[in-house]
Amino acid sequence: MKLSIALSLLISFAAYSYPTYTAYSGAPGSKGTCASSCHGSGTGTITVTGFPTSYIPGTTYTMTVSYSSGSTISNFNASARKGTTSSGAGTFAAGTRTAVYTVSGYENGIRASSNSISSATFNWTAPAAGTGNVTLYVSGLQGSKGGPNTKIVRTSTETVTSSANDYSGAPESFSLSQNYPNPFNPSTTISFNLPARNEVTLKVYNSLGNEVAVLLNKEMEAGTNSVSWNASGLPSGIYFYTLQSGRYCDTKKLTLLK
Repeated sequence: MKLSIALSLLISFAAYSYPTYTAYSGAPGSKGTCASSCHGSGTGTITVTGFPTSYIPGTTYTMTVSYSSGSTISNFNASARKGTTSSGAGTFAAGTRTAVYTVSGYENGIRASSNSISSATFNWTAPAAGTGNVTLYVSGLQGSKGGPNTKIVRTSTETVTSSANDYSGAPESFSLSQNYPNPFNPSTTISFNLPARNEVTLKVYNSLGNEVAVLLNKEMEAGTNSVSWNASGLPSGIYFYTLQSGRYCDTKKLTLLK
């Protein structure tokens, strides 16, 4: 009887995909596509939200991994690549029920930090300007060793800030335009005029005054400029964006409607 119980426990222990199994995101240069040391079958659905369709270099995005059908998630691995190459793109930081991993010779990424989770979050900071397209790879296993394995591939294009003038010569004064479209879901564009080369910061705040995004923080050429903001991962509501350059400062309201 004791032997039977012990054997049952051993089988149960071996049936799960533990979070220590890493580098299985399915990206080029990874170990494979199953987020574990085993291959599953059956049905189930894992989803990823918050990865932008167009990223702003240096911006941090919060992503959520969850399941919408089948068993809870035993483990998942996620990594990002430059285009379809094996070179990494951006950096990851742990959120809820996640941990960063590094596997020499394979990849850096993010994984579940415990078994049987319904959802998890993590942060991804987009790479520097000039990187080009970035591909996110996520592979997750649900349930036990025989559970379904899901592979997700998403691509994000780089947002290039334009410094082209609308007319010959630089604008005569600072101005901040209303974002378009407004209301928006999930992306919108913010334009502004700079009469001379200057340091520029463009930040977004929620209705409580908390900073939720830094869209620009650098020196820019004179001209009419535009920046796209993807608000995936944020709730619907009223937000405010503030442009500051030297003594000039202006704030406008925008509405995220999902």
